[in-house]
Amino acid sequence: MELWNIYDQYRHMTDRIHERGQEMKAGDYHLVVHVWIVNDDGQFLIQRRQPWKIGFPNMWDCSAAGSAVMGDDSEQAAIREVKEEIGIDLEIEKGERIFTVRFSQGFDDIWLVRQNVAIEELQLQEEEVSEARWASEEEIKEMVENGEFIPFNYFDQLFEIIHSRISLKKASIEDAEELLALQREVFMPLYKKYNDHETSPVTQTMERFTARFERGTYFKILFEGELAGSVFVYEKSPGLMRLHIINILEKHHNKGIAQAVMKRLELMYPEADTWELDTILTEERNCYLYEKMGYKRIGEAKVINQNLTIIRYRKDSNLSKIVSI
Repeated sequence: MELWNIYDQYRHMTDRIHERGQEMKAGDYHLVVHVWIVNDDGQFLIQRRQPWKIGFPNMWDCSAAGSAVMGDDSEQAAIREVKEEIGIDLEIEKGERIFTVRFSQGFDDIWLVRQNVAIEELQLQEEEVSEARWASEEEIKEMVENGEFIPFNYFDQLFEIIHSRISLKKASIEDAEELLALQREVFMPLYKKYNDHETSPVTQTMERFTARFERGTYFKILFEGELAGSVFVYEKSPGLMRLHIINILEKHHNKGIAQAVMKRLELMYPEADTWELDTILTEERNCYLYEKMGYKRIGEAKVINQNLTIIRYRKDSNLSKIVSI
């Protein structure tokens, strides 16, 4: 008997449990994962479903997929499913959750893991998997066209992210010192420009900075494998996500990184109906970016000093989301 944790529409875990095979109640959601393993040659490890499988029998699929069982978080579910279905230890530290698909009965986390695996090392789960192989992006597209591969509707986003050279890796408290130093470097020019001695991220203490890890999620922004910045997000209220701070090092400006990261975050949190952020009124370049991304100014301005005024933006339409698979 397989048991699942039940979540609400905002991905809050409830205290209720669902037994697989029973009909789910309207408004209940469970957690699912899809894992795509990519090697250094840009090939995808794919598996073929057994002909007796319910749902897409005998068709090709991602590296591994399945529902999170009771007690699993997304990362644990990804590791477990890969181990069960193809018999290898997933190097999750080389991976990232690239987006989430919200479907009628759940949240489907899509994982991309860069890992080299020898086909002969695989131990296929006979009940689930008939064979496995490496395939290029072009081969997968051709297999979809020929009706041999499950026609996921997120292929465009998957391939776009792989080619983007941008990664979002979830940071931990062990990264705090590095990320605080990065924040201070990014905001130092604004600190000097506006003489903001009280609210500037430059003056933030380590104690206040580390408290963020309890409130939300910090991501390291990597560009071609190099640390290029960071971003911190948290749920302000059900359905409202706050993009609290985004830092991009000057050497990585004008590469479209901030815009790509903001779109990626919307894809990662489909439970959010609205996104919110604050910025400096006179930083016209930033205001232009946010407005270009669909944000609209709301509320009153907050005057910090005679040189510095903070304004608020929100976005509640045309969000980047993938619905169903």
